[in-house]
Amino acid sequence: MNPQVNPLVSVCMITYNHEEYIQKAIEGVLMQQFNSHFELVIGEDCSTDPTRVICERFAQQHINILRLLPSERNLGMMPNFIRTLQACKGKYIALCEGDDYWTDPLKLQKQVDFLEANPEYVFTFHDCMILNQKTGQQRIRIGDKSIDTRIDLISLIIQKNISTASLVFRNVLDFNALPGWFMKIRNGDYGLCVLLAERGTGHYIPEPMSVYRVHDGGVWSGSGYESVYRADSEFYGYLSSYFTDQNVKQAIKAKMQYVNFNYGINKIRHGQVLSGLYLAGKNLRFYGDYRLRTKPRKIASALKTWLQN
Repeated sequence: MNPQVNPLVSVCMITYNHEEYIQKAIEGVLMQQFNSHFELVIGEDCSTDPTRVICERFAQQHINILRLLPSERNLGMMPNFIRTLQACKGKYIALCEGDDYWTDPLKLQKQVDFLEANPEYVFTFHDCMILNQKTGQQRIRIGDKSIDTRIDLISLIIQKNISTASLVFRNVLDFNALPGWFMKIRNGDYGLCVLLAERGTGHYIPEPMSVYRVHDGGVWSGSGYESVYRADSEFYGYLSSYFTDQNVKQAIKAKMQYVNFNYGINKIRHGQVLSGLYLAGKNLRFYGDYRLRTKPRKIASALKTWLQN
């Protein structure tokens, strides 16, 4: 790649202590069969394991494609994510975190071709496989489930189906002027999608072209349900304050009710029966958007799980 010419696509990859996984993540990018220039920008956040050494080796071998952004101190996930996005020069940006990987060598080509042919769309995403690192078992994330294939802001808030390593989007955001709440959230990829959906629609491609690893060191897969709930609650609180459109605010409120119901279900399963029953019962929702309607039978199922344990 001519270093004087901006790539058509920048692949943004953040990594921290991914010694076991980073090689496969990098190789999934390098294997792409793409008819234009692309770059891989790796934000390495001062890992305490050999992650940086592995990244440096690949950077030396692929000097015309790979740019490594080392850090002399641990910045934390969101600051590292933002500085890596800021370094991306491409017309389009693709995401792949250091513990996930791409499986289709035509992934970038398919997604960029769609965006080039459909300028009214801002982003695309696709299905993925979920790999349990301990057991080796895999399952498809979306599969035959019916989801929106054209994604607007309200659809995104309601459904939340986008896997990080599946996202390719137009480089239309000012990463030097992001909303203040963006630095405070844990789910930066979802926050990014919300900001993109403010600017236009997204498109779903029903092909599994990446793998999401579930492992103890993952930001979400290594977290308990309490931690995930707190992060979701804070996130939707920030969105509710950020947006003024009443239809959007109503969608956020309904989504939070749905999240609270499922939090109650998890509390029951983990033995916090009274508080769980109260929360689930208070947030039962039989009306409005069918995608956010709750199922009372989940309460009975949660009680059964608790009794069996």
